[in-house]
Amino acid sequence: MKRIYAFVFIGLFLLLTAPIRAEVPQELKTPANNKILSEVEGLLNSIKTMKSKFVQFNSVDDSNLVDGTFYLSRPNRMRLIYNPPVELEFVADGESLIYHDKTFDQITHLSLDETPASILLKEKFSFDDPSVLVTDIREILDDYEITAVQKDNPSLGSITLVVTKQPITLRQWDILDAQGVKTSIALYDNQYNVPVDSSLFVFQDPRMKKNTGDLTRRRGR
Repeated sequence: MKRIYAFVFIGLFLLLTAPIRAEVPQELKTPANNKILSEVEGLLNSIKTMKSKFVQFNSVDDSNLVDGTFYLSRPNRMRLIYNPPVELEFVADGESLIYHDKTFDQITHLSLDETPASILLKEKFSFDDPSVLVTDIREILDDYEITAVQKDNPSLGSITLVVTKQPITLRQWDILDAQGVKTSIALYDNQYNVPVDSSLFVFQDPRMKKNTGDLTRRRGR
């Protein structure tokens, strides 16, 4: 279980910190693919805030479904909250991407400033840069699927965005890691550009609260 969640954390970090542009090989620049890329760019650039429910599953144990709520406020703010019994959350507070494992009281901070940009968190998205390589563009039934890797290190794995065509909406992202494990987060009940409470993106470190409480008790003795 912990192994799968570690992959999700790495995959989510790759998704959120991937450069906002991606190089598209010449052989993929067909009129049909250009239309798909243009529509997906338009969708991503239209999203300022977002609230969605999600279900997460993986190829190792597809019976192990977990769920939660996803919040987004561009630029640079996001929260991914898992429902009990899973004790995990991810928060992008404007400066850092924070991973909180409540079970082990483990908190990891990654600076957003250390990355050139991000797919979901930055204000502008475009498919035109050598840092990330688009490896596949597909139109499958009612969905578009766009897969990308880090050009300098494709062995780390790939990210696939799944976008429903009509109406166009972000439906899912898939992370295929270096070990061949695919983890998917499927979104539903998407609400775009709705009011989202800014306090959701303020991370309260529970260790600080605990230390403050201990100090208060000691002073009261």
